[in-house]
Amino acid sequence: MNKSNFDLYFDLALETNNQTKFEDWFAQMAACVFGADFELIKAGGHHGDKKSDGRRISTETVYQCYAPESSRRFAEKAKDKIFDSFPEVTTYWPNMKGWVFVHNNVEGLPTTASDVLEKLREQYPAITISAPSPPRRFLKDNFHDKLSLQQMLDLYPAASRNFSAVSMGDVRPLLKKIIAEKTVQPDPTAFGELPDRAKLDFNALSPDAKHDLTRARPHVDIVDRYLSGMNNPQHASVIQTQMRSKYEELRDLGYTSDEVLGKLLTFVGSDGTPTVSAAAYVILAYYIDACDIFENVPSFATC
Repeated sequence: MNKSNFDLYFDLALETNNQTKFEDWFAQMAACVFGADFELIKAGGHHGDKKSDGRRISTETVYQCYAPESSRRFAEKAKDKIFDSFPEVTTYWPNMKGWVFVHNNVEGLPTTASDVLEKLREQYPAITISAPSPPRRFLKDNFHDKLSLQQMLDLYPAASRNFSAVSMGDVRPLLKKIIAEKTVQPDPTAFGELPDRAKLDFNALSPDAKHDLTRARPHVDIVDRYLSGMNNPQHASVIQTQMRSKYEELRDLGYTSDEVLGKLLTFVGSDGTPTVSAAAYVILAYYIDACDIFENVPSFATC
């Protein structure tokens, strides 16, 4: 594995992280790049977050993140977010020499926000005010690509799952565990329908979850080969019934799709280690495709 393998994770994070998740992602990268020179600022107390999400001490640079849920909202509210920071931010950081508006809008700044920045530059000539756009190059060149390989693995733990290395030896003990812990009698005549390619979207799984399941999907033939080779064919029905029963239990308890996925991974036997976690994802991908877990797309639904 090399650094270029993480470009997809960077693009996915930039595309899908918003609000607090984006702030945390940026702060993790900045802390790795700047080390002790970076001071993370979190809301708390009477002064909140002091109109900042982080500060580089040596350069007296304050970073303010803004990553709403959509580009439309960004266009509507970016100028308000900037106005919300100035002039109050200068009272908290009187020695501030630089202010960076870190955002996730790949289309760049709307003219309304750009006009506000120009006015602020005139009013505060001693402060370097910037809003790097488009953000991909700024975040990738100045932060992401400066991370070490280990730091990238820490930032994107899912990347440590090597689905290509999943073998029968990894899958076998997890499936045998499900059989051994049988709690529901199987119906050997009950089999899922053909999978629908829009199923992951219909069940509102997060982009991260869909990404991992999509990576696992090409390897589901390992599960199929194991089930086909079992001495007792009923065991395949046992596993299928157990998976569906556990899914329905979690669904009926009101968990979100991502929470259901996480609890199913634990049910299958994932212990958090990369190898076992990858095997568990492959098993879940198989049963999602077999339409035993998660809901099928209704014929009238548009996805």
